[in-house]
Amino acid sequence: MKKMPAFSLPWRRRSKNPSQMESSATQFYATWDAVARFAQEIRASDFMAEMIRRRDAYGSEGVMGALDCATLYGLTRWLRPAVVVESGGFIGMSSAFILKALADEELTKAKLYSIEWSEECEHGALIPEELRSASGGFVPMRGKVEDLLKRDQLPRCIDMFLHDSSHSYRHMLWEFRQFWPRLRDGGLLVSHDVQMNAAFPEFVAKTYAHDKKTGRRDAKRTSHYEWGRWGYIGFAIKKVSR
Repeated sequence: MKKMPAFSLPWRRRSKNPSQMESSATQFYATWDAVARFAQEIRASDFMAEMIRRRDAYGSEGVMGALDCATLYGLTRWLRPAVVVESGGFIGMSSAFILKALADEELTKAKLYSIEWSEECEHGALIPEELRSASGGFVPMRGKVEDLLKRDQLPRCIDMFLHDSSHSYRHMLWEFRQFWPRLRDGGLLVSHDVQMNAAFPEFVAKTYAHDKKTGRRDAKRTSHYEWGRWGYIGFAIKKVSR
């Protein structure tokens, strides 16, 4: 795979005070405000209205709704990723909002690897042409995630992963476990439809450790900085032990 631009943690990159860089708990309070601001911005935009029109004209069954699209857009703009992988790209509703976020952040070299296994699906059909063709940022990949991983056709180091393929408990947990090791420090694991089963909360619980005396999170042994759920979107921000 082609080497991508270096990725740096959003709160470290934007912090003007070096002494604040290690205070991840404090810095992540600002994450929610930033994501909410970006989400509100896109929900009120002409882009959202156009994408809803496209979605409804094509058929909205199995397609991400407005709140989840806005949340995904907000998370992507906050993170500013260089390499994104999504499973279950389908007709491109989620892809369009990821690509829009990358474009709005002027990340011209960023790539979205979008996986869709169904031959009957018009992969990425909803994506506006200007986003589809921008710097070759949209990379459609036809096939099953399992096969692409076996053939080593996916980036080994990524900044963000979105699960939106089969929402069975077993498959969701499998994808989380497969892509979590590929995420860089500060990378995002994002899942749609986390309400379908217990896979997402169970996975988050596996990355969490607490102090037996206080019952509070043990930051040194916990392998995520932050996690949350908004609408049907769940996310966890990976922490790599140093």
